[in-house]
Amino acid sequence: MNDATPEIPTDELDEDQMILEATFEELMRIAEDVLEESSDVALARALTRLEVDERREILRRVSEAKASHVLAEMDEEDAAEVLGAMRNSRAVAMLEEFDPDDAANVVAELEDDDRERLMSNLEPETAEDINLLLSYDPETAGGVMTTEFAVLKIGQTIEEAIQDIRRQREETDTIYYVYVVDDSKRLAGVVSLRELLLARPGALMGDIMQEVEGVCRLHDDREKVAYRMAEFNLAALPVVDETGELIGIVTHDDVLDIIQDEATEDLQKMVGAGGDESILDSVGESLMKRNPWLVVNLLTISVAAAVITFYEEQIAHITILAVMMPVIANLGGNTGAQTLAVLIRSLAVGEIQPRDTWAICAREATKGFLNGVAIGMITGTAVALWKQDWLVGGVVTTAMICTMTFSGFAGAAIPLTLKKFNFDPAQSSSIFLTGVVDMVGFLVFLQLATWWLF
Repeated sequence: MNDATPEIPTDELDEDQMILEATFEELMRIAEDVLEESSDVALARALTRLEVDERREILRRVSEAKASHVLAEMDEEDAAEVLGAMRNSRAVAMLEEFDPDDAANVVAELEDDDRERLMSNLEPETAEDINLLLSYDPETAGGVMTTEFAVLKIGQTIEEAIQDIRRQREETDTIYYVYVVDDSKRLAGVVSLRELLLARPGALMGDIMQEVEGVCRLHDDREKVAYRMAEFNLAALPVVDETGELIGIVTHDDVLDIIQDEATEDLQKMVGAGGDESILDSVGESLMKRNPWLVVNLLTISVAAAVITFYEEQIAHITILAVMMPVIANLGGNTGAQTLAVLIRSLAVGEIQPRDTWAICAREATKGFLNGVAIGMITGTAVALWKQDWLVGGVVTTAMICTMTFSGFAGAAIPLTLKKFNFDPAQSSSIFLTGVVDMVGFLVFLQLATWWLF
C-alpha cells in the first residue's frame, strides 16, 4: 500500500460491518493490523464483490495464514480464481494452510493448467490427501470428509495413547473424538478425551473404547450423512471403506454447509433457477441456468392459454368469467405450492417411503377439497351478491373446489413422480405444477360455465 494513503480509523464494534460495506478503495485504506484481526467471513464476503486483481491486492495486505482462512470462507469458484491468479509460491503456501477437504474443494475448481502447476509444488502428503478426496464424488461422504483426525491403536495403553495424541495435535487442528483402529486400520471403537484422561493407569484402549455410532460409507450421499449426524447428535462422523478401514471424518461444520447448500439448491430449483446460482453471478451465467426452464414454463402455460381459446364466445358474453379465471388459477396454484413445499421438505429428510405415495396424494387432495369448500363458498357468495346471480356464484364455488382438490393432488403427485423416476423432485416442480393447475382450473371453470350458464 502507498505510505501516503491515509488509513481509516476503526471502531472495534463497527469493524466487521465497515469491512462488509467497504469498496476496494476503502479496504485499501484500512490498517493492515485491522484487516488481520477482522472476521474471516466478513472479509470473504467483501472480497466476493471485487474483481480478481482487487482481491489479490487486499489479500497481499494480510498474512498467508489469514489469507487462506479468508479464501476458505469464499465460494470455491471465487477462491480458485484468486489462487490461479497468484504467484506460485504464495498460492501453494496458502493451499498448505487449508484443511484437506477445503483444499480439495478449491483445487477441483481450478483450471487444468493451474491445478497441475500448484499440485506439483505441494508437499507430497498434502497432494496425496487432496488427490484422495478428489477421487470421490463431491456429493458423497468421501467428497466432504477430511483426512485429519485423531486415531489410536486398540492395543495401546492409556499412557501410550496420551503421548500419541500429543504428537498428533501438530497435524490435527480439532479433535472431536479419538477413534480406535485395529492392526489393519479397521475402525474398532471410539473414545472421548474425558474417558481417555480419566481411565485407570495401564488400561488398554480396547478396554475403554465404546461402540461407534453413525458410521458412514465412502459413497453414502452427503444428505444421508447430514441426517445421520442429526440423528446421533454427534460433532463428527467416521467414514470407512468397504473393508471397514477408517479413511476420514465428516465434521459438524461441513454438515452445516451441506444442509445450507441442499436447502438453497432445492429452493432455487423449485422455481427454475440454477441450484448453485448466486445473485452475484454474471448476467450470462444466470441466463444459461434460467432460460431453459423459462422455455419449459412458456410451453406449459401456453397449453393452459390454449384452453381459453375454445371458450372465447362464452367469455365475451359473460365478462365475470374473465375476471374470475386468474382468481381461481391463483388460489389453485397456492394450494399446490403449499403441498409442494411441505412434501419436498419431507422427501429431503427421508420421512416418505414408496408405499406412502397414494395415501399422501389422497390426503393432500382431501386437504385441497376442504380448503376449496371454505374458500369457494366465500368467493362464490361474494360473486353471487355482486352479480345478483346465484348460478354464477355456484359455478365459481364448484370450480374453486375442483381446482383446489386437483391442485392438492398434483402438488404431491408431481414431486413423487419425479422421485420415482430418479429425477430431483425439487427440480422445477413449481413450474410444472403452475402449468398443469392453470390448465385444469381454466378448463373446469369455463366448461362448468358453458354447461350451467348457456
